[in-house]
Amino acid sequence: MLQDFFLNLSSSLNSLPVITIWLFQIIFCYLSILLSLKFFGKTGIYVYVSIAIILANIQVLKVVEFPFFPEPMALGTILFISIFLCTDILNEYYDKKSATKCIYLGISAYLFSTIIMFLTISFNPIDPSIHQNWGWSYEMHQSITTIFLPQFPIIAASICAFFLSQKLDIFIFSYLKNKDNSKLWLRNNVSTIISQFIDNLIFSILAFNLLSSNPVPLFDLIVSYGIGIYLIRIILSLFDTIFIYLAKNFLPKNID
Repeated sequence: MLQDFFLNLSSSLNSLPVITIWLFQIIFCYLSILLSLKFFGKTGIYVYVSIAIILANIQVLKVVEFPFFPEPMALGTILFISIFLCTDILNEYYDKKSATKCIYLGISAYLFSTIIMFLTISFNPIDPSIHQNWGWSYEMHQSITTIFLPQFPIIAASICAFFLSQKLDIFIFSYLKNKDNSKLWLRNNVSTIISQFIDNLIFSILAFNLLSSNPVPLFDLIVSYGIGIYLIRIILSLFDTIFIYLAKNFLPKNID
């Protein structure tokens, strides 16, 4: 009965404009970051990033149409962008070391989940002709395989882009903070916008051109994927400025 409730709810949400659900996810993710900070300190941020990087790489498998862009676009952008807010919060209110640690924890969580799900797929599924009551399990195996079977180009591109862009984000943020500690909005936006460009560029070229068995021409890749996604990332980066200021009010009383 509970499953029927969620199926009906999902069907109802499908009727809403895609931008409405998109905006709801933005608010939900950013508020989740603030609440994680409030109740668990930087440990909460570490946990959020570890979960977000795993879910973003699953969510990116779904492509939807947005009214403001002519080509269908993959999801996952919001979750990826929110990770930059997390490292900026750690860099601003804790230290550079905490932000760097967050990167390694996120990559470790992603690799761990990839290996575990690969081992899950490797178990021989039951024969539905013998175990008829468990036929649904074989169907689940097929679905899990479709979603979680590792794709080397995507994994390699994702890790390289994430690591390099995050390291750059932390470096620029720290550099600007040392130069002028009064302009939080400036270092937050400059570091994120530049690092997002690098992230988008590296991932797009590696995943869809250099490491792909069916490479997309660079020009088409930049126009249809690079520019559209990057513009959205810039908008989200500007929007998260509000939340990095709000984060000061969500710091735990005893900063860990």
